[in-house]
Amino acid sequence: MSEEQRKCLQLIDNAQGIAQATEILCAGGTVALPSETVYGLGADATNALAVQKIFSAKNRPNGHPLIIHVENVNSARIFSDDFNVVAETLATAFWPGPLTLLVKRSSKVIDEISGGRETVALRVPAHETFQKVLHAFSQVGSGAIAAPSANKYGSVSPTTAQHVLSDMGNLIDAVLDGGNCVVGIESTIVDCTVNPPAILRQGAITLELVNSALRHTGIVATEEFTGESRAPGMKLSHYAPLATVKLFENSDALSSYEEQCALNKVPFVKILGHEDRELYARELYSLLRDADALQPKEILVLLPEPIDIGVAIRDRLFKAAAPH
Repeated sequence: MSEEQRKCLQLIDNAQGIAQATEILCAGGTVALPSETVYGLGADATNALAVQKIFSAKNRPNGHPLIIHVENVNSARIFSDDFNVVAETLATAFWPGPLTLLVKRSSKVIDEISGGRETVALRVPAHETFQKVLHAFSQVGSGAIAAPSANKYGSVSPTTAQHVLSDMGNLIDAVLDGGNCVVGIESTIVDCTVNPPAILRQGAITLELVNSALRHTGIVATEEFTGESRAPGMKLSHYAPLATVKLFENSDALSSYEEQCALNKVPFVKILGHEDRELYARELYSLLRDADALQPKEILVLLPEPIDIGVAIRDRLFKAAAPH
């Protein structure tokens, strides 16, 4: 079947929808699944041909690692040769939840997932719908689902089933509608293979929360957002709309630039966000998508304060504003 003719099944969160999603995964197909962070494009993480379909649909560079999603920590340990004290501590504290752990891979991990690296990224998602699919899939299949964001590589991540359909409706087998994502930005990634452990990507689980969980071990994590892309979301340009994104630390600077745009007849849209940073995170990608749909030349965005999840929002916005 050609890409143009492919019909994307629209499934809902009921017994039939879960069964159909599981059947597609078992057959080596692709299903967009809701998580608490963003919608992920799921495929059987142990099936190389199925995983390759993710890369093809997203136009994602081969060798860029994927996250394996599993039902629980016991399932996660199967994919790691060294699920060490840092991994155990953080898994106990934050799983199920928006935290991904980078650990030494086991022989169960195929190269298509790790990009040939000696590490693998693992997560137990908290979304009830994703959990139902993982449970069903663990009964009849591998129980392991690779699921990067269900959008074209580098573009704005999806937080609703409709976002997925508009981006990838003719490229994937199905989308399972589990409502709007409640966190709205991708998971925090912690590299547990280095000493000290390092946060590679910011998310709702902040450095402070990670270190609070690790306190009894005497280990203190750091942050490392540059260097080799050994985990998803580390590329400089990412999460980007078509319009140019301009960022402002305060409303006065934004207003001043807005006047220049009006004077020079530059079409623009403003995103002022929310004082409630959790709400800002939840709506961030919808705000960017809605702004981009108006086809402005520039999107002017007011940055949140770099506090708690505001740090992660700023990370996504700086990447959206990077040259691409």
